[in-house]
Amino acid sequence: AMVRLTTALRRIDDAKSRDGGGAWRVCEATGARVRAPRAKTPWGCVHFVGGAVLGSFPDVAYDAWLSACADDVGLVVVATPYELDLDHEKCAMAVKKTYDEARRLACAKEGMDASRAPTFRVGHSLGCKLLCLVASAEDANEREGNGEAGDGTIDMDVDATSGTAVAVSGTTRGGVGNVAGHFLVAFNNADATDSVKLVEKFARELLKKRAGAASGASEEFFKTLPNLAAFAERAAKAAGLEFKPTPAQTLERCRTRFASKRVRLIKFKDDDLDQNDELLEVLRERMKVYPGRVDARELDFGNHLTPVYFSTDGLKLTPALEKLVGQFALGDAEGVRKLSAEFAAFIRDASS
Repeated sequence: AMVRLTTALRRIDDAKSRDGGGAWRVCEATGARVRAPRAKTPWGCVHFVGGAVLGSFPDVAYDAWLSACADDVGLVVVATPYELDLDHEKCAMAVKKTYDEARRLACAKEGMDASRAPTFRVGHSLGCKLLCLVASAEDANEREGNGEAGDGTIDMDVDATSGTAVAVSGTTRGGVGNVAGHFLVAFNNADATDSVKLVEKFARELLKKRAGAASGASEEFFKTLPNLAAFAERAAKAAGLEFKPTPAQTLERCRTRFASKRVRLIKFKDDDLDQNDELLEVLRERMKVYPGRVDARELDFGNHLTPVYFSTDGLKLTPALEKLVGQFALGDAEGVRKLSAEFAAFIRDASS
């Protein structure tokens, strides 16, 4: 199921690139996917990092949510794809480097002052962990004199009618000074063996969507899926596979080095895979000595895959590509709409 999904996403991504990508454009210099708001003058940027597998194709898998984020609040979305690796620190530094350059180019293209336009970092699942590592590294760089620390002040003008920020005044300096906040959805900090549970859940959801109802070969695969997952867990343990940094090391970095003026953690009602509570605990400790704020929202809908709304319907695939990819969908449009409203509310909070 995972291989089929990855193949489908790659083929659709390639097809969109050949057709011009629609509202998204590929930053040729970095590989980042960039989406400017429609009918609004942009005033800042979103740096988005998605979950495992899906994060490699953010403009496909997260298109509905990210497009709404761009259009609703007038932000340029810069989504940074990444390839999975056991070294999550390497992944984190790679997406940071990609974003920094793509943001500079996006600001120039959209007529924004790069020294003043704020960044909102937004992540889903594993993407949240990567952004936490970036936030911790940015603070370390400032303390070690590798970057010029700003005063952290970002002044936003708020439209009285819409309630959303529409412009930025004042000056910000340095990497951290431009980061106005973090919106982290379904934070996942599992170790290598526990990550198998996420893959199993993902595969099960995908198969349900593809088959509609289990029958024939699909029914047999559903029966064997738990055994396959258990075998994968044992194999991972036997091989000594571990992520770098470990889950404990990641939380410790957040407790001592996380840098952000505003953090909101989002949890869905039926999500048994996120680990927001652990992150919330260490960030609350961090904010006792760092001038920032953190809060958490537990929504009364959704599951771990709610940010993903992906359907082959309406993509206008060629008959040959449609035959290769097949017809399927993940997520639900209503859940994405509600999540987009939560993000808009966060932007209003961050600007107040």
